[in-house]
Amino acid sequence: MISSTLNLAQLRVQAKELLRAVKAADPDALRRVLKFFPPETPLKLAQAQLVIARENGFDSWSKLKVELEGASRPQPLSTFFSAVESGDVALVNSMIALSPELAGAWRKTDYGGWESGLHVAAQKGDLEMAKAMVEAGAEVYAVRQSDYPPVFAAAYANNTELVNYLFEASQQRDHNQPPTYGVGIDIILATRLGMADRVKMHLDRDPFAVFRRGCIGETVLHWPAHNGYVEVVRMLLDAGAIIEADEIGLYGGKPLHWASEHEPTTVELLLEQGANPMSRNLMPGEFEGFTPLHMCASQREQSVEVARLLLSAGADMNAIDAKGKTPLQVAQDRGHRVLATFLESA
Repeated sequence: MISSTLNLAQLRVQAKELLRAVKAADPDALRRVLKFFPPETPLKLAQAQLVIARENGFDSWSKLKVELEGASRPQPLSTFFSAVESGDVALVNSMIALSPELAGAWRKTDYGGWESGLHVAAQKGDLEMAKAMVEAGAEVYAVRQSDYPPVFAAAYANNTELVNYLFEASQQRDHNQPPTYGVGIDIILATRLGMADRVKMHLDRDPFAVFRRGCIGETVLHWPAHNGYVEVVRMLLDAGAIIEADEIGLYGGKPLHWASEHEPTTVELLLEQGANPMSRNLMPGEFEGFTPLHMCASQREQSVEVARLLLSAGADMNAIDAKGKTPLQVAQDRGHRVLATFLESA
């Protein structure tokens, strides 16, 4: 493999310098040439180039040239994604016309995952680019492992028009099949984003939708509890969602654990509806054995209001987690002085 710091122009110069050095009877230059040619060989530029090529692992100068010219030439995939990022719809359309498969292309991200061109357009909130991609055949609800489809990125880009466009495009294509079921978004993601209307659409189509799980094993209740979406949590509980179900893929914990990070409104609702203030996180790892009060103590938000609600509901300040720590000790270990002070005085 040739060094990435070299280019064809540099190697041409090196070949000419080698030729001059040989003509000047430079010992080092002569030794280099004699590795590949007998002493009586008349050295010309072509032979000097061959020496350079072989020193860099190529059988011929022509093969080296092809390698370097190919490396320096812009690659279609990188050019395509650069055009998507810059919003160059005309270039994207022209590239897809020549290579239709680019509409469905993915690239590796800096953090090791993968993203499609439509993901990139959605992240930038670029409606025109997203339309170009979808009309060219891009998969509307392409889902990355342990991640979300383009509509999630569009929502975080605060582009309502783009979100609605992607809803409609998904509804036109999904044939009422999973995971969107003709709603334009899956129920877990709808609950995470607080989209009560889309959650209701799922429940109206299939009451058993309350038992679906997301990409990390979370239930329909975990994200809305975590994000403070009281209306969505109430709707799901009324529809029969299981209040004590664990997330089973990444962090663990019940919906109350997730709400107890920083959301007093959903903590209060869950407690009113019978959530156990002394439930335990069963997932091995950082939060193993945590009660909701432990979870509250571990978070940088230091929600005194959440802690007060949990204690009023019967949470035990002296309960210990899998490491033998009480909620107060968890707060102290993490430097959460506000919450530690409250727990000390409670």
